Amino acid sequence: MSPQPLSRFGNSITIKLVVIMLLLFLLQIPMIYVSSLIDERQNMQYQAANDIAQRWGGVQHIGAPLLDVNFTQQKMVKDKLVTYTYSNKVLPNDLQINVQLDAEKRYLGIYEFPVYVSDISMHGTIEIEPQSYFGQANDWAVKRLFIPIREMRGLKYIKSMKVNGVERKRAQHQGEYQGLQGFWVDLESLQQTSKITFDIELRLSGSQQLSVLPMAGQTAVMMESNWSSPSFNGQFLPEKRDISEQGFSAQWTVNELNHGLGRVLEHGKNYELTNMPQVGIEIYIPADVYQVNERSVKYGMLIMLLTFAGFFLAEMFFKRRLHPFQYLMIGFSLVVFYLLLLSLSEHLIFDWAFLLSALAVISMISGYCMVVLGSTKRGLFTGILFIVLYGFIYVLVKSEQLSLLMGALGIWLFLSAVMYLTRKIDWYEVNKNG
Repeated sequence: MSPQPLSRFGNSITIKLVVIMLLLFLLQIPMIYVSSLIDERQNMQYQAANDIAQRWGGVQHIGAPLLDVNFTQQKMVKDKLVTYTYSNKVLPNDLQINVQLDAEKRYLGIYEFPVYVSDISMHGTIEIEPQSYFGQANDWAVKRLFIPIREMRGLKYIKSMKVNGVERKRAQHQGEYQGLQGFWVDLESLQQTSKITFDIELRLSGSQQLSVLPMAGQTAVMMESNWSSPSFNGQFLPEKRDISEQGFSAQWTVNELNHGLGRVLEHGKNYELTNMPQVGIEIYIPADVYQVNERSVKYGMLIMLLTFAGFFLAEMFFKRRLHPFQYLMIGFSLVVFYLLLLSLSEHLIFDWAFLLSALAVISMISGYCMVVLGSTKRGLFTGILFIVLYGFIYVLVKSEQLSLLMGALGIWLFLSAVMYLTRKIDWYEVNKNG
């Protein structure tokens, strides 16, 4: 008895499955194009953001005032007594920084970008301990005060600059210290004293981020803003915070053991102040349109797989053969959804863009299926299934924290339904009948 030949590869079911898989991979080409288009539009958004930041002010940080103290030391050099002059920077003993940040959206073309204006007040004291800070100094004198600010173009104005109760708004000039940009306040007319108090009030504009360099023995930072979606950054999270639709407030406390600088910055040493710990916030637009589009595209393969699986089952149950070209048309319709979503979401809020894009594609596929499936009811039923599918995808896209869990449950439910519906199908018989 001759052996029973293996199931023919040329039967219609096997070929149909192979063709469907090939079409799925073929449709990834336009999906890759859509992804690259999202990246391109996002880069244009970044360029627009940079243009706004160039004119308004970019990422900002402000640091604790540093007191510049000159001192002299005498050393024997070749039997001669030589006097050397050095400069150390003394950090505040205590520092209180209050920030009132008013944020708003600015537009360039179709792109929006968050910017802010912050009213900042700094109060603190600096105590000088000559023996500890300057060693065997013969003489020392207070020279100036340095206030670190990252982008000086964002400094709108200085409302008050009091040192030991004396206003010094006119004794300022721009400068830098160890990579930190900022401005100096001349204190040469100040009488020699071992304790200095300062009260500084200024207005600073910027975008995206505002940080504080807590370079003091004890730094307390208080921020309040009308922005309702902050992201707290830096090396220290706030001890207290309150976020609502009206804005947020946050408080930090940092001591000298946290930042490791001590109380004095000695001459000749590099402290890498630009890399020191910071506290602050980042203002961002939640669910950025291009980020949400990117997340949507990631589910493209899943949507196509579920769609083609559904139409394959429809062939089995309705006894209606679909041509690969018809699968391809349905697949291209799914790709068009992402183009519509991207273009509409640049002009409408994402929820409306998703709804309109889904309705456009669902109506197109539903009308198409009324003909190819041979029944108006089947076409309408297909439309209902697509409403459920796109509703599921919408929930996945909007639920960042639970998207993995909900996606896994959704696939489990779909697979369970397929297994239940196909439990009585004799696939060998289907293959045999072609």
